[in-house]
Amino acid sequence: MKRKTGWYFLVLYLAILGSFCGLEIDTYNGDLPFFKASTLLLFLNVLAVILLPPVLYILCNSIRYLRSNRAVRSGILFLNTFYFHLVAFLLLYKAVRKMDFDFYFFWYNTSDALPALWKLFAPWFPIFALSMAAFMFIQRAAFSPVMETLGKSTRKAGLFLATIVALSLFCQFATLANVRASTAGFVYTSFLTDRQIRNGYREQYRQHILALESDTPSSSGPIDPTVVGDIVFCIKQESLNGLLIGPKVTPQLLRASHDGILFEKQYGNSIQSIRGYGCILCGVPPSITEDLADAYSATELQKLPCLPKVFKALGYHTLYFFGGSRNPRIEHFAESIGFERFLADDIVHPGDVKFDWGYREDIFFARVDEYIQKHYSKEKLFVFIDTGATNHDPFQVLDNKLLDKIPYPLHTRFEEHLSNTTFVQDSYFGQFYDIFRKHYADRASLLAVSDHSWPIPIHDLNIFNERGAYEENFLITMLFVPPLSRRTDFAIGSKVTQRFSQMDILPTFLDLIGLKQDYLLGESFAPWLLSSQNFRRLAPQKIKISVQPYGGGYISAVVYPKKYLFDVLNQKVEIFDLAKDAKEQFPTVRNADEYLYLLNEFFQSEIPE
Repeated sequence: MKRKTGWYFLVLYLAILGSFCGLEIDTYNGDLPFFKASTLLLFLNVLAVILLPPVLYILCNSIRYLRSNRAVRSGILFLNTFYFHLVAFLLLYKAVRKMDFDFYFFWYNTSDALPALWKLFAPWFPIFALSMAAFMFIQRAAFSPVMETLGKSTRKAGLFLATIVALSLFCQFATLANVRASTAGFVYTSFLTDRQIRNGYREQYRQHILALESDTPSSSGPIDPTVVGDIVFCIKQESLNGLLIGPKVTPQLLRASHDGILFEKQYGNSIQSIRGYGCILCGVPPSITEDLADAYSATELQKLPCLPKVFKALGYHTLYFFGGSRNPRIEHFAESIGFERFLADDIVHPGDVKFDWGYREDIFFARVDEYIQKHYSKEKLFVFIDTGATNHDPFQVLDNKLLDKIPYPLHTRFEEHLSNTTFVQDSYFGQFYDIFRKHYADRASLLAVSDHSWPIPIHDLNIFNERGAYEENFLITMLFVPPLSRRTDFAIGSKVTQRFSQMDILPTFLDLIGLKQDYLLGESFAPWLLSSQNFRRLAPQKIKISVQPYGGGYISAVVYPKKYLFDVLNQKVEIFDLAKDAKEQFPTVRNADEYLYLLNEFFQSEIPE
């Protein structure tokens, strides 16, 4: 009976390994023909992964001391279990995200990556725990028929299988450049690639931050902050893709644009909220490794000439409203760059609706207004409102009152799915805009800008913000509404089609106020805001950089209409003509070394003439 049970477990074990192998090949193969040389090579590569546990067990049992030591045998079974579940995780990650897990990036972004991975794989955790326990149990029973059949030939069998594993590993390394299973892809992405582009960009980024720490704004003429009003509201909109802007999806933003200037398509400089804050508030480029908030101490951040610090020096109170429970990372960043107060769930009421990503926006906007009216009704303010509960992964409409108003009630495509939550977020923004017009419009300006985009799948399967590096990954929208009292000074109702970026916001505010700063890498778009003909409106003169740190890393450098997309992992650059090829379907591929001068020019532009 025991022997029969062992054979059952052996069949189960082989079925598990066969399923692993099949999913690996299917993930790699996609819709391509199954019977081809690269698929056969992949199968040979995967053999090392699926044969390593039995090889270790057989070799352990072929050595008398190890065979008789229960602790060693248990350790081997545990290592086999941990190893198999690790490679299974890498496979599942690649199957879901269609890219290799990048430990190098994970190391620099642990605080962001751990919650993202937990959210992605938490539903699997009970299955994972049961699988770990079951795998520990079935291994010994599954291998016992093999051990009995081999008898005294255990050592020879172990050496034979070890030889196959060695050949498989050799094959993996020999074909690593073009045929990579998930485990080999993880190793390649994380440890074996040339880091020239990444390291060069990182070093220039750090030198730029040092230069900014020693730089302070200076006068470029008469200083007049009243041009932007006694109150400046900066509304962070979550994951607002600039390609979705239109009367069907964002009617409230378009309504507000009649009172201001709308930038239909501009660049979000990276793909995470915490990175976007650095670009918007401090005018710094995004890092390709660690983000600004985590990489620098409070003392270092205090030296940067960020917007709250600038307005504080002009006599404004600076308030950061965070639309969720207090977040230590964001609070550290906000207070370090010049915000006097960081306010979160301490301003809400019991019973206020809260989702996974924070308080429902319409409720939180009302609480912000109540707080300002109570404590700062006559004061000069710079206010940053950070909300994002609705238009956030997994993009579900959670407000039943708006289900009969969403543009795509029978949505079937991801773009429609995202459009629905974008519409709901826009509806809440419309409610804030009504508050703004009622209480603040005469003496306040409003800047509504997205922290980053979220891709719509113009490119196949590009529905995760950490996967691609195309225009749909970076394009966002921005709206500026000036105070009613200064309305005649601005080009009210105009739309700007030029592609500026988040990094240009700080230079623009300085320019409007009458200040300048030498070492900022962004440029002012103030002439596009103002109605005066004395200011020459030029297309962007500086390179627009956007960074995708996931998937091995990408750096987009746009000198419109040319786009140079650096593939950090594969050391190549794809060149697009966005005027003729807006969907980025026909790149010219070159060696990255030929175009690294563009990244150097981007950082060298900080040197004043």
